[in-house]
Formats: sequence, structure tokens, C-alpha cells
Amino acid sequence: MKWFTLISGVLTLLIGLWIFANPLVVTASIGWILALIIFLVGITSFMDYMSKAADERNIWSLLQSIISIIFGFILLTSSLFSLTTAVIAIVAYWIIVIGVLRLISAYRLRQAGFPQSNRFFLSGIGALLIGLILLGQPLLSSAIIGRFVALLLILTGISSLLTFIRLR
Repeated sequence: MKWFTLISGVLTLLIGLWIFANPLVVTASIGWILALIIFLVGITSFMDYMSKAADERNIWSLLQSIISIIFGFILLTSSLFSLTTAVIAIVAYWIIVIGVLRLISAYRLRQAGFPQSNRFFLSGIGALLIGLILLGQPLLSSAIIGRFVALLLILTGISSLLTFIRLR
């Protein structure tokens, strides 16, 4: 048990140090996994389309599967920077949409007479600002996210090593 703590601590620390030196790897890895999923969904959809009888086939299903295959392939063959930018852009747009929805909810709550609607306004404005910052500086945002992940792994590795020392 204590040797497992040592091994996991050393590995976690080394991975954390490597990610700290290469912070874009975190979001690029997420982008690559998303690209693989999109590609596989496209292949599966195409196989499903081809397995159906001719009268059950839908041109929109075929189009969706072809677009997914092409988009997934393009992302899979993209550079580290392209994947990083794509992931941050997707997250940024998602946060912006969430921010807009929070603002709409706050407005409707205020109309309904809820006194706590200011929290929704503040969180909506905060989400919009974060989304716009991510969208405006995707590589910087990705590097910051990568560094946070690296620091988390480094601290976890150090904690495991200290636990190993205490177990001896």
C-alpha cells in the first residue's frame, strides 16, 4: 500500500511538471477526444444509414453523418493550437449562452417580484465576461487552464509523497 502511494505520487508529480511545461496539452487532449467522438459518431451514423432499407433512409441522416466524419477528421488531423482554440471557443460560447440565459431568468424573476434576482444578474454578467475573455484570448486561456491542472497534479503528487514518508 505504501509503495503504491510512492509510485502514484512520483508519477503524478512528474505528469504535473510535464503539463506545467506544456500547458496547451490539456485542452488539446480534450479537443482530440472530442474530435474522435465526433468522427466515431459520424461513422456509426453512416453505418446505421447504410443498414436501413432504401425507403427508411433519410437524406438528413446521411448528411449529418458525412458532416460529422469530415469535421471529426479535420479536427483529428489539426494542430495542437487548432484543437486548443476549438475547445476554448466551444466552452466560451457555452458560457456566453449560459450567461444570456441567466440574464433572461433574472429579468423574469425580477418581473415576478423575487428580491433575490440580483444574484442571477450578477452571475449572468460574470458568465458573459468570462465567456468573452475566453473567446478573445483562447490560447492564453488554455495556457492558464493547463497551468491550473498542472499545479493541481503537482500538489497532489507532493501530498502523496508526504503521505508515503509518514507511512514509513
